[in-house]
Amino acid sequence: MTPLNKKGYRIIFLVTVIFGVYFETIVFFYFQSIRISKILIDDFRVIAALRKNPDYKSINEGLSRIKGIKSVKFIEQKTTLEKIEKEDKELYLSIKSMASNPVPEIVEIEIYEEAIGNMDILIEDISKVKDIIDIRYKPDEAIAIMHLMFYSKLLFLVIGATILIVGVMVFAGAAYVGFSNFFNSVRESFKWFLNGMFGALVSVIFIYLAVYPVKYISQVWRWPEQMWHVITLLFGGFMGWVLYQWKKN
Repeated sequence: MTPLNKKGYRIIFLVTVIFGVYFETIVFFYFQSIRISKILIDDFRVIAALRKNPDYKSINEGLSRIKGIKSVKFIEQKTTLEKIEKEDKELYLSIKSMASNPVPEIVEIEIYEEAIGNMDILIEDISKVKDIIDIRYKPDEAIAIMHLMFYSKLLFLVIGATILIVGVMVFAGAAYVGFSNFFNSVRESFKWFLNGMFGALVSVIFIYLAVYPVKYISQVWRWPEQMWHVITLLFGGFMGWVLYQWKKN
């Protein structure tokens, strides 16, 4: 093995390790952000308190006309009290000791995720519905959902741009050596290809070991599917092949 080849192997190993760490980290956080946002979206609800003896049909019709509302669920006083009894016994006993029941009937409103960014307008429309007297929701949770949706879309664009750039690089290399000679060229530089894959494999193992402890401190942990790691390995291999073409010429 010539000194030039040894130097080339070291360079491609380091380049693919750096690339693999970058790509694997981006992919991991992409899937994490999707999972966390889904949990928050599934939990997010708008709760509206109703007047005594409300007109359920009128409320349902009024809410169904509002854009952004996914579903409506009416909850009786009895159901609310049973839930309070299970979650806070002291509060339940305090309510039961009162002369009149202060717990109103409520309607639980599920919102489409794309409508969460317009909560002020949505709340204003809901407040106009007959027999609704008070509205509650978690504004911090709404802000968290919007941020996570933005981050997941940003990460998706970064992943797409990375795949496109590497794809263009490989396409340009194949066009240079000739598409008919592509596989012969890969065979000729197979050690460089394998060295690139090895660097990418090291990066996959490194990221896995770095993020694995999170699995034991959080229920929100999702390791990307094997397909993404295969893509990282192939990208590493093709980067080794491209660098071989540069060295050769």
